[in-house]
Amino acid sequence: MLKLVIFGLVPIIFCGCAPKGTQPVSFEEVRIHRWTALEGGEIFVLRRVGTEWSAELLSDAARFRCLYERKVSPKSDWDALWNTLIQDGLMEISGSDPPSGWEDGDGFRMEVRSGGKIHQYIVDNPSNQTSENAKRILRIGNLISKEFDTPLFAENYDRGQVGEYLYAPCKKY
Repeated sequence: MLKLVIFGLVPIIFCGCAPKGTQPVSFEEVRIHRWTALEGGEIFVLRRVGTEWSAELLSDAARFRCLYERKVSPKSDWDALWNTLIQDGLMEISGSDPPSGWEDGDGFRMEVRSGGKIHQYIVDNPSNQTSENAKRILRIGNLISKEFDTPLFAENYDRGQVGEYLYAPCKKY
């Protein structure tokens, strides 16, 4: 009987009928929370699953209690955006910069998931910091602002414009 069982398994193994292992799907995700002390903030999420890209902007509702979610696409194409983010140092940023000494201001909180690793970075008042990471996050913020029409991520944002931008989706007339 044992011979029959062993013999019965051989054709399954060698005929290609055995289940094939699935290939892992590549996954990348970038989450950047840009906040300001007075106006509130916005969260940018960029995601790639396999070859499919998506991005969205989410309110953090910190100031106006106004929640929104907008699906967005870059002005350029997805691969060009990703390559520029990599060139601007996205994968090199991690850790945090020491507090700048300012009690008011703005900042970034970033998390990147790629290649099975997670990189996190936090910085307050990046315009007042001298580290390479602070310079990188400002370049990345400027790119996001330009590609996705969000004034909040720009290094030199206009407070009035940002306040109106964050509140506009929730105005009731």
